[in-house]
Amino acid sequence: MVKFCPRCGGPMMPYKKGKTVYLRCIRCGYMVKADKKTLKTYQIRYQVEEDKRVHTSKATEARRLALTPEEREILKEYYEIFLETFQEETESPSE
Repeated sequence: MVKFCPRCGGPMMPYKKGKTVYLRCIRCGYMVKADKKTLKTYQIRYQVEEDKRVHTSKATEARRLALTPEEREILKEYYEIFLETFQEETESPSE
């Protein structure tokens, strides 16, 4: 049976922090320590046949990459050229 958050009513999902397992609300982040009895209700286990398994890769969190000053200058020039070309195309009469 799924537990619901006492604050906002959102569903609580198991969340492992270190060796301790908590139930955390997916809406507001409220956390409460989970006991073994509660965790048994959250476990779903089944075996997928070998021929039906799909191999996937693990998604990682994206890093924010900062532009170097040279890259910023190149990008600025690119936008200026693009805007000039776009303006010329919109001003010239269609043939």
